[in-house]
Amino acid sequence: MRTIRRLLVSTMVFCAASFFGDFQPTHAFAQQRTTTATVQFRVVSAEDYRALPGARVIVVSEDGRLLASGLTNAQGIWSSSLTVPLDSRFQDLGIVTAIGIANGHNENVVFEVPIKQGTVQPITLYPIRPKLRNEASASLGQLHHLDVIHIVNRYAQMLGLSKQPAIAGESGYSPWSPSLKAGR
Repeated sequence: MRTIRRLLVSTMVFCAASFFGDFQPTHAFAQQRTTTATVQFRVVSAEDYRALPGARVIVVSEDGRLLASGLTNAQGIWSSSLTVPLDSRFQDLGIVTAIGIANGHNENVVFEVPIKQGTVQPITLYPIRPKLRNEASASLGQLHHLDVIHIVNRYAQMLGLSKQPAIAGESGYSPWSPSLKAGR
């Protein structure tokens, strides 16, 4: 009887606390795997590909948080050590978004910037031109060709796609076909 009374009182306290907003359940989250790498951003003008010193680079995480920001040096380079969650689509890299801003130029948002040691990410800014459409542009990050091949292979294999015939003179890679393997 005493156990039943305790259970009823506990249930009533829980319900009352939940109803009045005083109860905040705790959640256990799995530890997220991360990667840390120093990434070099090189900001240049699209007009003549000259370096843009004093340009601002803003780095944003996949969940929209501001991770880092800085100004480029005399060579148009800004480097930052970044720690981000591993992107489950790839083997060993994370992904961020970078925004480049410089006086006299339109902004550029670079999506899918890889966070992997040795990454050098160019950001090309277009000069402001009177009477033209001056607005931010977008581009994709410098994913290494082996990372791109890995992601294509992974999902093509998951679907059970077949390969196209080998390409003459090309060793080691054959493009995927949109067709499923026989028996799938």
